[in-house]
Amino acid sequence: MKLALIHAMTASVTPIEEAFREVAPEVTLLHFMDTGLLPMVQEQGKLTVPIIQRFSKLLQMATESKVDAIQLTCSAFNDVTKILQPLHEEKLFRSDEAMLDEALAYQKIGLISTVKETPVVLKNYLVEKNPHLQIESIVNSDAVRLLFEGRMEEHDALIREMIVELDGKVEAIVLSQYSMAHVAKQIQSSVPILTGPMTTARRCLDHLQNLKG
Repeated sequence: MKLALIHAMTASVTPIEEAFREVAPEVTLLHFMDTGLLPMVQEQGKLTVPIIQRFSKLLQMATESKVDAIQLTCSAFNDVTKILQPLHEEKLFRSDEAMLDEALAYQKIGLISTVKETPVVLKNYLVEKNPHLQIESIVNSDAVRLLFEGRMEEHDALIREMIVELDGKVEAIVLSQYSMAHVAKQIQSSVPILTGPMTTARRCLDHLQNLKG
């Protein structure tokens, strides 16, 4: 079984690799990355034609590698799956699909993001599934800057502050980016904290096993 992982930043690699080592070590992971994509979407504020075309090149390389499925790891690009899925036989998984489906068990959901484009993408998915959800959202772009600068302790402190701010106001907290998943282990919360890598690895494994029959 072979899975392509599509990355827009290096910080997504370790969390998803660790999840697959624990959940599905038998799956071969192929990494495809373009760190220029995130600055483009941050500058444009949305998915533009040049961004989609550039993203499509990563998917094309993945399919040429004869993978069984393709998994995105950056939430800011999740909507590209709707646009490009018809061009690929392989299943394209959103980065947050499994995590958000888990979040749908709750009525009041808190979203924590470090990329300002992310909450809209996540909210669209959730509200499409359940229009009656109550969603609180906090974004701090300083955290992703600190991440890029290698200032992990400061990055993690900002994420913890956002968790504390939402704790008690919602029934579950979603950590939108893979790069902050590890912070869930650093803090006690009165509500569940949902992260992407582990749920993603489990869903991919289920899909790949079903393909095998």
